[in-house]
Amino acid sequence: MTMTLPILFNNRHILPSGRLPLRVAPGTQLTTVKYAMRNGLDIGVCMDETSPIGAGIGTRVSIEDFSLSFDDGSLTITVSGHESFIIDSVIDNDENIIVATCQTLPSWPKQEVNTDSAPLAERLQIMFERYPELSSLHARPHFDNLTWLCQRWLELLPLPASEKQVLMAANSCRNTAEYLLSLMKDPH
Repeated sequence: MTMTLPILFNNRHILPSGRLPLRVAPGTQLTTVKYAMRNGLDIGVCMDETSPIGAGIGTRVSIEDFSLSFDDGSLTITVSGHESFIIDSVIDNDENIIVATCQTLPSWPKQEVNTDSAPLAERLQIMFERYPELSSLHARPHFDNLTWLCQRWLELLPLPASEKQVLMAANSCRNTAEYLLSLMKDPH
């Protein structure tokens, strides 16, 4: 499916079914968020603003909540991820907002956690216990769903954007699960 979205470049990835707070700096980012809210639009969140086409893959998000910092004028928005997409083309519209024409990527099918993938669930549960702010973003965690687990790990881990992009472009969570499990066995 083709869609057109205002694009927000951020240093974090969000994936389908994810919820994240994103800091929005004054300037282009804030203008993009205001434009989307004023027009009732969702936003495409992508990494790597230096190369919009190079960023390639992002996720359509809706804004659930926001708060303004009186210290520096930045806005924090809590967003909810829907489907991932790949950018076909970008333009600056009449209001100087970067708008992209995108193709949705197929959703990863749900996959049950098995004995081999159980460490992904166990370690994410530990993260949720240690960091209540992370746990509070997901009222109903799906620790039995390998797809959900892999998506949350990709949001959390400080991996290079290029690696995340390759994993996000796959048709299922299988490659991501193998990659994450290899990281857990051989920490860098």
